[in-house]
Amino acid sequence: MKAFKLENEPRIKSGFKTPEGYHGTFSSKFLENLPKEEITNNVKVVSIYRKRKTILIAIAAVLVLAIMIPTLYTAETKNNELDSATIENYLAEESNINQYELIGETELESNKIVNSTKLEDETLEDILVTNPNIENLVIEN
Repeated sequence: MKAFKLENEPRIKSGFKTPEGYHGTFSSKFLENLPKEEITNNVKVVSIYRKRKTILIAIAAVLVLAIMIPTLYTAETKNNELDSATIENYLAEESNINQYELIGETELESNKIVNSTKLEDETLEDILVTNPNIENLVIEN
């Protein structure tokens, strides 16, 4: 193979040439083309931080509402009524009244539970048969 020498080979001339003195006079020509007066700021500039601030405030407001609504809802809907288990435990532990005195004080006709609950014989028999503690209940009474 023949040795390739860059200097001896004919070169292809490029179609683009830089003008004479281009690099030396470019900065001076550029500065001449700039306006002589200072540019006044007639353009209104909208700050990015201002938009970001409003977005952050909106996100914070949504988060506060998302946290406060369930908290306020549960605070207002607290049940002030006592359930029957609480009353029963209080009467069993704190009062000196036994169950027979308590039953004697109540009137059966005015008792809503007795009046509203009607059990048929078959239902009552099923409950007694399926209850494993029936012997304990019979022995206690």
